[in-house]
Amino acid sequence: RWEIVEQRLMIGEFKNRWPALFFESEINAEFLRITTKPLRSKFLAQLDHFSEKLIQIFNKKGGVKGQKIKAVLAIKDSCDIDIKRECILRSLVIYLNEDPDSFFKEYL
Repeated sequence: RWEIVEQRLMIGEFKNRWPALFFESEINAEFLRITTKPLRSKFLAQLDHFSEKLIQIFNKKGGVKGQKIKAVLAIKDSCDIDIKRECILRSLVIYLNEDPDSFFKEYL
């Protein structure tokens, strides 16, 4: 940790020294080792738990971001839990001033 924070390693060097941190399976295995809980199910359970509070926060957002979020959240009333989760995650990305299309294309 000290080495990462103090020396501010470049991404390329970081990736060369700790390549496992860039593989989903390794991240999942490390999370399981540390917490004894699977990462994906823990994340989705917490997302479901906090979804109503997140929606309340998103609904208070105004301006252009608020309009984009409202358009995304209009879809969330589908009975499919995966669609609802995606809408909440897309709204969170917009709320944090990121582009949801590039985020989801790059990370999912």
